Amino acid sequence: MLKESLFLLLDSLLEFISRKLTVLDLISIFMSEIITSTISDRICKHMNDDHSEAIVVYAKFFGNITTAESAQMLAIDSFGMDLKVETEKDTVPVRIEFARQLESAKDAHHILIEMLKEARS
Repeated sequence: MLKESLFLLLDSLLEFISRKLTVLDLISIFMSEIITSTISDRICKHMNDDHSEAIVVYAKFFGNITTAESAQMLAIDSFGMDLKVETEKDTVPVRIEFARQLESAKDAHHILIEMLKEARS
């Protein structure tokens, strides 16, 4: 967790320098709930237990695995999610990148809903 926090701080500092963010922006980014491995596990468990059909939609639409029969979310981070996708013939690992970098676990919730709406439209 310390490593992830330091990475977030360094990333935020670089963004601060390159984009001329305010000090308040920098503090807000750092203080948001970063997606640690514990938070990733919690989100994955929830998605796998309660929204397994949505994970198949992600695999088919964003992962281009049109023959997906089932899927599990293995991990989620600020940049994307890792899935294990079952097809009739194979098990395939799939990495789906997000359209934007997430700033918090709450942001993960929002982007997953946005992606589902996009895939279903």
